[in-house]
Amino acid sequence: MVRGHGLTQALITPYSPEQNGMIEGFIRTMKEECVWHHPFESISLAREVIGHWIRHDNTERPHLVFGY
Repeated sequence: MVRGHGLTQALITPYSPEQNGMIEGFIRTMKEECVWHHPFESISLAREVIGHWIRHDNTERPHLVFGY
């Protein structure tokens, strides 16, 4: 699937911020602010709640990269 989009997959050591700090930070924040606060009763509910959180994070949350 990855190659079908013209990308190459790179495997990194789990929990290694020196290899991929940005995504490690994103996943940590998502867990702390969203996942751990919801006792998901189904995968569809988890997709809905996490999707909403990601949309909020991408559109409404101030980010350091933009000077906030």
